[in-house]
Amino acid sequence: MRRILKNKKSLVGVIILTFFAIVAIIGPLFTTYDPIISGSVPPGKMPIATSHCYPEWYRDFTGNEEYTKNLYVNPDPKFSDLSKLSLWKNVTTEGVQVNYNSNYGSSEKGCLEVAFTKEGNVTISMEFEYPYTIPPKMFAIDWRYLIQSQGSMPRGQSILLILINFTFDTPRGPKTYSASMPYWIDDFTSITSWISSPWHEASSTNPNLFIQYGKDPARVIFSKPRKYSFDFFVQLAGNTTGLENLKLLIDDVNIVIFGNSFGILGTDQLARDIFTQLIAGTQISFFIGIISALLGVGIGLLVGLIAGYIGGTTDEVLMRFTDMLLVLPTLPLLLVLVFVLGQTMFNIILVVGVLGWMGFARTVRSAVLSLKERAFIEAVKAAGGGRIYIIRRHIIPNVFPLIYVTLAMSVPGAIVSEAALSWLGLGPADVMSWGRILYEFQRSGNVALGALQFWYWVIPPGLCIALLSLSFVLLGYALDEILNPRLRER
Repeated sequence: MRRILKNKKSLVGVIILTFFAIVAIIGPLFTTYDPIISGSVPPGKMPIATSHCYPEWYRDFTGNEEYTKNLYVNPDPKFSDLSKLSLWKNVTTEGVQVNYNSNYGSSEKGCLEVAFTKEGNVTISMEFEYPYTIPPKMFAIDWRYLIQSQGSMPRGQSILLILINFTFDTPRGPKTYSASMPYWIDDFTSITSWISSPWHEASSTNPNLFIQYGKDPARVIFSKPRKYSFDFFVQLAGNTTGLENLKLLIDDVNIVIFGNSFGILGTDQLARDIFTQLIAGTQISFFIGIISALLGVGIGLLVGLIAGYIGGTTDEVLMRFTDMLLVLPTLPLLLVLVFVLGQTMFNIILVVGVLGWMGFARTVRSAVLSLKERAFIEAVKAAGGGRIYIIRRHIIPNVFPLIYVTLAMSVPGAIVSEAALSWLGLGPADVMSWGRILYEFQRSGNVALGALQFWYWVIPPGLCIALLSLSFVLLGYALDEILNPRLRER
């Protein structure tokens, strides 16, 4: 280890390798998003951002005001901080009260409580400011509710209406934009647990918004910087016979106005966080590279030892089989085998490892042919040492320097092979690797626009593949210099 750290090549390799090892180990602690699911969240949940977002820091770096960040209107969606409850204002009619309920909550205790003692309505609002001159790409709202009542009502009647609006002042008076279709709640007897409302996306996929504001409601509502008010309008009306002390509990109110920049490395075409994908790819590349290299080196060591020490017909058969595999084109064979076996991480490790042992087997065979003629091997034979004993105690220790060097040099080949398979669409389908990130870029159809326009998507995984491979190559060259007697003498 002292020699490795004194060697300049290996020192650089160790530093790079240590960096990626730290990222692979502790990186997932800082990334809570999913690298594969669209939007980086489970289906039906609000996405973390829109597609093709630039990194957030790019706005500050370039000073370009056209890059906007996500604006989170509600700073305390779970209502866990009492100090932020003052941000919410309410206007009620007689018989309606808005309170803070510390005993209930969707995911943790704390929620807003709207209590009705008779028919009436309430407007719960929060003021905020949209600061950008560029309109957002879209906005979305989701929330959860629970209804409590001491009575019951006939099934199928709708008496509780909820409207979600955005309001701002104009010279002619307040102007209100409805952000959702009227949300009627009925059949209270079936509501016994927290219910998630469908998240309302302000885009052409929402027919009501499309009819009211055209194809791009976000640009209509948030057309310029101004102060807004987010409004929750709740009304109890209709036949309320049999209902007593009805309470509507509201929690997990997420209001997001999406910008065109997000996170450290932005998002891809499916609104997935690229930084999360990069961290996940570090783990996968490490795992596939090291396990594939160990498998290949293990097979090569076994074949080389048997062929070199036993010799004769065994040597001839094993070496001809090795030569046959050596002349086959590796990448086409990889493609065929992965296509036949299936796109799983286990199959890729198996294929890359099984097709990476031939060169090392011939190297070990050459070393064993030389070692078995040495005088100390003849002395062991004369003392009664058997084949297994000689191989285990004398041959293998003398070829260990070859194992160290070859193992270090094989990992980059395995990493690049996996990246090549993933880039061609034959990588592991259930995990995110660096090669798959490049494949997703290619599949998105943005290749025609040029990779430089999406540098935050293309350069990081490519750079990581190159640097991690370089670290093992430098370590391999340094080990060769340290362990090879001829190079050491020089």
